[in-house]
Order: sequence, then structure tokens, then C-alpha cells
Amino acid sequence: MNLRIKYFLFFLFSFSSFVLFAQDQVGDDDDDGFPAKKTSPENGKKNYYLFSSKVNITVPHAISNSSFKKCFVGIYEVSGGLNVFIYKGLFIGGNYENGLLKITQNKIPNYDVSMHLDNAAGKIGGDLYLGERNRVVFSTAISFGQNWTRYYGLVAKDPHKTVTNTSYNCTFYEPEVDLYFLADDNFGVGATIKYTVFDHTFDPYELSLNDWAAFNQTSAGSTQYLSFGFAVYYNFLKKKHQ
Repeated sequence: MNLRIKYFLFFLFSFSSFVLFAQDQVGDDDDDGFPAKKTSPENGKKNYYLFSSKVNITVPHAISNSSFKKCFVGIYEVSGGLNVFIYKGLFIGGNYENGLLKITQNKIPNYDVSMHLDNAAGKIGGDLYLGERNRVVFSTAISFGQNWTRYYGLVAKDPHKTVTNTSYNCTFYEPEVDLYFLADDNFGVGATIKYTVFDHTFDPYELSLNDWAAFNQTSAGSTQYLSFGFAVYYNFLKKKHQ
């Protein structure tokens, strides 16, 4: 794991851990010694829920591996998931993603290849309210799961040669940071950024991409991409006390 990834993960878990303590700053105790009821963001109190659903629409950008960046351009990635809050803003959950990357004309002319991704993962993370009115939610999480990748359109220039490495399965992990602006007590829209790392080496020679473009002999490397885009956040089944 390189140094950049280590710093990103440290940043992610630092904020996730901070959620457990930051939630106590507003409206935690009444004079009678019982926890205060959580009310709507309009009066500066926090509401806690049992479930949280999220949908992200992002664009992946190939990074780290120079040959991967040289070939593929991200088209879209759509993900959806359901989380269960286990204590205040701390949650566990599951997520599914579908994505598409392509070799475009500005990468390799006259060669139409697509890379289809399906990712399923479990995740752990935390939501943190920001501001006095609690109308902004900062969310961090990390996912671990399984990836299924399929290539379509791979061919070799030699008509007697067949490209056989057109699919693979591997594990992956994915740190994520989201920022939501609440339109209502339990609904918000905002932005998301994710860093996805596959336990798979992208090698252009295995895919016969060297028939169509020039690569150096050290061009193989880890498959990684950075995604950012639009996010929707919805909570349901309110908890009365925490």
C-alpha cells in the first residue's frame, strides 16, 4: 500500500471515530437527567434514524497505473446502498456499484473497447452533523468487497490470435467521503468522492492492447480509479433517544 493511500485511510478513520464524540455537543441532556429528544435541524437539534439509504452518481477517473490511465476514460458509475446506524452516527451497511469505462478516440483511435464493472461490498463509517443548525452532514466510510470486471471489444491485430483475458473477479477496498446539504430533517443532496483499489494488476500486454498502442515494459500496475459526483441521502425510522 503506497503512502498516499495510507494518509487517505488515516484521514477517513479519524473523522469516522470523531463522530462518536462530536454528536454530544448539542441537546444531549435535559435538566431531569434524561437524554434530550432529537428534533429537526431548524432549531439546532439532531435527529437520529435507524436506517440510511444513499445513491451516488459519479464519473471514475483512472489513476496510479500509467497504462490504465493511457487507455480508459470513465463514463459513469452508479451506486446504491443501505446502512444501519448502530450508535448515533456510526453505521454499518452494504453497497452495490455498476460502472463503465471506455477506450475513446483520443486514447486509442479506431478501437472501441468497454470495461464493465460490478462491485458488491460491506462498509463501515460515520455521519457527522456540521454547523449550528445541523443542516450539513459530513460522512466517511470504507468498503470491502468483491469486483466483477468484463471487457467487451478486445481483439488482436493478428486474426489468428484470440484475446482470452476478457474478464476477472477480485477483491477491492474503497474509502469514501460525502458532504450532504439537508433539504429536510432526513433528506439531503450533495457531493461524493471515492477512491477504489482493485486487488488486480492491469497489464496491457495480457489484453493485447500493445497491438494498438505503445507501452513500456513496466506498464503493468494496480487497477485504481478516483470517482466524484452527485449524491442523494435519505434516512428513515427515527430513533427517539440515543
